[in-house]
Amino acid sequence: MFHAAPPSLILPALVAALLAGGAVLAPGDAGAAPAARADLADGVARVSLIDGWRTPEGGVVAAIAIKLAPGWHTYWRNPGDIGMPPSFDWSGSRNLAGVAISWPKPKVFETFGDRSIGYEGGVVLPITLTPRDPSRPVDLALDLVMGVCAEVCVPDGGSLAATFGPEPRGDAEPAPIRAAFADRPRTEKEAGVASVTCDLARRPEGLEVTATVNFNRRAEPGQVAVIESSQPGLWIGASETQTLERSLVARAPIEAGSGAIDRGDLRMTLVSAEDAIDIEGCDASTQQLSAAR
Repeated sequence: MFHAAPPSLILPALVAALLAGGAVLAPGDAGAAPAARADLADGVARVSLIDGWRTPEGGVVAAIAIKLAPGWHTYWRNPGDIGMPPSFDWSGSRNLAGVAISWPKPKVFETFGDRSIGYEGGVVLPITLTPRDPSRPVDLALDLVMGVCAEVCVPDGGSLAATFGPEPRGDAEPAPIRAAFADRPRTEKEAGVASVTCDLARRPEGLEVTATVNFNRRAEPGQVAVIESSQPGLWIGASETQTLERSLVARAPIEAGSGAIDRGDLRMTLVSAEDAIDIEGCDASTQQLSAAR
């Protein structure tokens, strides 16, 4: 079982666990070059790269397809109370300027009384690759580390590689990628979000953010709020979520290296059994921490 921790603690613990267990696997025989498909976790997981289509700007739309054995799940970009977020290392790639991952809506799992967020049975993660030179192929090299769980949880990983030319291959598989894009969380407008506010306070036990989402309809019960930020030095823990008529209120602990929090950078995802809502930013751009009352 992987318990969530501030980002500064995740990577060292993860590396130690992988080194101890020898979990990072290259497909095929030792010394062989990575391929577009790998079997991981003693057959529990199969991971592959699939080709899709090209954007008008010359970007490559492809996907990481993860297939898990029945009863197993893996984690979303934020794993919740317990779990391990997947880690992607693209540094071995050539002619690659950037990668954008599009996450389908996840689901909430209850494991030994703890809450985790992820995908059961597998997931297709669309990726959009930006070539440095769109006229040349992208030689993609991916080192993937992820956690997989059933009654036990294990860290695992593999090395994958594929070449994506300026035109899709003959065996391109756009259908599963389009389905994954279609399975995205709803936007604020689509979900009927009227307003979002974020209040910051210093409590006796530490810093806390309170996010309030107001809907133009009755709020759906049972939603879990996940609050994230790309601001350096800022960690946001698991939230306690409450639904009140047309509002959802989520409170979460914060560890911050600065007294100023960029509220415009906050991202909140509301996850329920069958739905997810993606909310980007609160009403103000910055606010200094207020004192506890």
